[in-house]
Amino acid sequence: MSGDLTAILRDVLIWALYLGIFFHLARKGRGHDSVLGGAVPFPVQAFAYVATYISAVALVGFGGLAYIYGLQMILVAAGNVWLGTWAVYRFLAWPTRQWQERLGARSPAQLLGLGHHSPLLGRALALIFALFLGVYASAVIKGAAVLLAEILPLPLWSLIWLTALTAGFCVLVGGLRGVLYTEAMQGLVMLLGILVIVGAVFWRVDGPLSGIAALASLPPDARADNGFAALSGGETGWFIISLVLVTSVAVWAQPQMMQRHFALTSRDSLPRASALAMLVLTLLVGGMYFASSLSRLFLPALSHPDEVVPLLVRTLLPYAGMELFVLAVVSASLSTATALCHIAAVAVAEDVPARRSTPAAWFIGVLFCVLLSGACAQIKGQLIAILCTTSWSMVGATALVPYLALVLFRRRNPAAAWGSACLGFTACLAWYLLVSRSTALVPSLLPSLAGIPPFFVGIAASLFGWAAGSLLPAPSLRRPFRGNAQ
Repeated sequence: MSGDLTAILRDVLIWALYLGIFFHLARKGRGHDSVLGGAVPFPVQAFAYVATYISAVALVGFGGLAYIYGLQMILVAAGNVWLGTWAVYRFLAWPTRQWQERLGARSPAQLLGLGHHSPLLGRALALIFALFLGVYASAVIKGAAVLLAEILPLPLWSLIWLTALTAGFCVLVGGLRGVLYTEAMQGLVMLLGILVIVGAVFWRVDGPLSGIAALASLPPDARADNGFAALSGGETGWFIISLVLVTSVAVWAQPQMMQRHFALTSRDSLPRASALAMLVLTLLVGGMYFASSLSRLFLPALSHPDEVVPLLVRTLLPYAGMELFVLAVVSASLSTATALCHIAAVAVAEDVPARRSTPAAWFIGVLFCVLLSGACAQIKGQLIAILCTTSWSMVGATALVPYLALVLFRRRNPAAAWGSACLGFTACLAWYLLVSRSTALVPSLLPSLAGIPPFFVGIAASLFGWAAGSLLPAPSLRRPFRGNAQ
């Protein structure tokens, strides 16, 4: 009995310390603009970028895919590090910061609207961001609540609302600055939790080199037809490559990622922020996918990828290690939830009404996201599942081409931007609902093409929309400039 009481007290102390640090860092934003937040030191910016990028879906869901597909999933981690991080800091981060200052934009939606001489476009994009990312936040929040249910004797519905309110509190009190500081703390917790499980797996397989040799000796199967240490051929190999591109390129135009560039202090901080973010991301996703691939050597046969990481943790870690890993995964969920909630709050409080937010409007914006994400997390239905699955690709297909045209090629054209956004959004959504094998609401209209990722279809349509819009009388302005942000 005393042992049980000691364990309970230890759990309470750990979570009280975690939440105490979280709420303390959330208050870092008090006295600062809730929407912009101001510049932050490069370690905070780097850890916040990674924590926003990597959610529990990547650590648990994609970790399970690594068990299924083997070491070819390391390509996804490499894409996240080089395309999703290095390329972003090298080519997009500072131009985004310069355009944001030059235009006086206070949000990613305003950046694109003002950048393409169409404030109405910014309002339309803000509405898409608020709805799709608010619903996506419900999946993230529910994932955290399911994990918390393993250690807290509370019903799932109450844990969902508790998680949503915690994310909302951070956004309400701290604004963007508070979100960045709490994300940096959560990124550090994520790193510690992943290092523990990676170390345990390496110990179990007698080191990484022995583990790779043993994995390479396993006979191929249908989802690893060239073995578990090589890229598969045929449809499976293309699935892995498409996963690399969707998770590493669609991220460029996610508003919660664009917003992280608003907090850069100077161009000189970019190399340090980039190097730190790449290192942390390599250890997080590279380590998790590597360890999960090696787990095939000692875990029993599992049919569903979501079963892999929880079983791996229960098999290898003592209770204290399990507690740390749960903290890491909850941190991954909560950091993404706060980022998404902030974007939705800005859209409701400022972007859609097209005026600076007041404290009352900010409260309404945060409340909107909390209610939307918390309510959707309670629903079991195909529509919500589809919206959660599609939101990342939908937002990317809508905003990527106008964003790159502005910050990378300095082209400003309202007709082209509208055509690109509308066609990208429509084509991607139609492909999900009518063609894609996993999400179509009816038998696929084009079964031979059902394996093509909707994001690719949306980007192709978006490029066509930009080209068509550029032919209209509205001029395309190309104005090189030198920003003065320091």
